Amino acid sequence: MKSCKVTLACESLEMRALMAGDLMHNFLLPHDVNDDRLVTPMDALRVINRLNQPDSGSQNSAFEDVNDDSWLTPIDALLVINDLNLQVSQDASQSQSSQLVGSTGAAARLELETNGGETELSVRIMGAPSGKAYSVSINDIALGSLLTDARGRGRLDLSLGDDSNDDLPIPAGLLPLSPDMELVIGDVVRGKLSDVLHLDHSSSSSSNSSGSSNSGDHSNSASTEFRANLPVVNSVQSSAEYEIETEGMTTKRKFKVELEHAKPGTEFQVKVGDQIVGSITADSKGRGKFVLSSHPKSANEILMPHSFPSITESTSVSIGDAMATFHHSV
Repeated sequence: MKSCKVTLACESLEMRALMAGDLMHNFLLPHDVNDDRLVTPMDALRVINRLNQPDSGSQNSAFEDVNDDSWLTPIDALLVINDLNLQVSQDASQSQSSQLVGSTGAAARLELETNGGETELSVRIMGAPSGKAYSVSINDIALGSLLTDARGRGRLDLSLGDDSNDDLPIPAGLLPLSPDMELVIGDVVRGKLSDVLHLDHSSSSSSNSSGSSNSGDHSNSASTEFRANLPVVNSVQSSAEYEIETEGMTTKRKFKVELEHAKPGTEFQVKVGDQIVGSITADSKGRGKFVLSSHPKSANEILMPHSFPSITESTSVSIGDAMATFHHSV
């Protein structure tokens, strides 16, 4: 009987990466992977989990293509981690940001960052018609114009105290920003900065006129509530609530709809104006609840998307076949 000798060899393989396919890029805030309008360790974890489970379908709503190269690689997670480290090292910088959604579904983000003697202002837009120029202004103060690319994205950068770049100058009289200022981008986005205006990093030396810290000062807090009592249709009772709460420089929004006395298992489409924002399925007791929040606090609350429409006293809401308009809640 002949014996044979088998030689084992190792061959190096190329690093595998997941093609974009259903991957998305958050042009407004690239490192915000889970779309909660903040950059936290959860964003890096979201990318890492997807790299470890490339066939997982639970991540499809995330903006995992951080560097917008149409691939999912460890670089995307590293970029988020680097940004988090940079936040820690920049304790002396201060920034403000606001995200708005236009009536056409286009979303915009404004960022203002001050570090030492330099101030930078950036306005971005996504989801707008492509190849168009839009004038940008805040409180009727013209900032300039931005041009959208083939994917409906555009950016305008301004600065003050930095002569090393080609940014447009920040107009005199614009600063400081306040929540009641209105940002207008052509005919696609218009809204007050209070929609989502907050401090991302505050200087450790910042204080009020008396020398005490502003942290925890809610003297500027305010809230507005809208409610809609929808008519009873096929014995189903339903209602909708919308709340805007501002504390200092942070604004939170919550949209809640509830129903009861429905046939178990029946699904009801929820619309605000002409836009579908979700659906409710009645449980075994004929009840249902649906909550969207800009700052979710529980598993029952869903992160409010960029495309959620603005709500005023005249905005209509429908749950299934029932429809009504919002009014101020006393």
